Amino acid sequence: MIMSKALFLEPHYGDIAWSCSGLVAQNRQDPIIVSIFPPKRKYYRIQFKGIKYRRKKREEIKFANILGVEIIYLKFKSAFLRGRHLEDLFDKILNPVEEEQVLQLREYISELIKKEDISELYCPMAQRNQIDHLIVKKAVAGLNKIDFDIYYYEDFPNFMPESRKLQVSTALKAIKVDISDVIEEKIHGILQYDSLVEPYFISKEVLVDLIRKTPFETFWKEDI
Repeated sequence: MIMSKALFLEPHYGDIAWSCSGLVAQNRQDPIIVSIFPPKRKYYRIQFKGIKYRRKKREEIKFANILGVEIIYLKFKSAFLRGRHLEDLFDKILNPVEEEQVLQLREYISELIKKEDISELYCPMAQRNQIDHLIVKKAVAGLNKIDFDIYYYEDFPNFMPESRKLQVSTALKAIKVDISDVIEEKIHGILQYDSLVEPYFISKEVLVDLIRKTPFETFWKEDI
């Protein structure tokens, strides 16, 4: 899949690295990555005592440097900073503050598309209904879709446990992109995120083996 000017929307740090970095690596001269709910000191002080904010930022910076891309960081408050608790992170009902975030984000995306002459927009599928991912998806859903295409990326990638995913709408057409030519770059980028590897995999070696067994990335587009 050959991109022209593309915009990748990343709800949280690491989402693009884990889901789309193969496609980004194949077309590194054109992508714009926007991180919407970036790591903040207060978040990690509240939720994860002992985990350093600076570590999170360094992981993302290392990934950006490996692929030679720039990441734009917005200042939207993530779910925990909005007062949500772990048990309602996957609640599909948005509160008034979150509905306002949808509108603000939609306006920002719309202006950026015009300013940068974006022709392809990559948005999280929100496969697990994580609330921040849903906010991004809802913001994109309300855009006036003129002169650009929307692709949904697998925000819980193909090498993660299938049991954690939800079904994809039959109204969307799946597109598999062969990334075997840049698989080592994808692996190198993902391995920068130690804080994401540790909760899901018993070792980096296991993760690397799974990625090499699935040398593709999956995207979805409306089946018109």
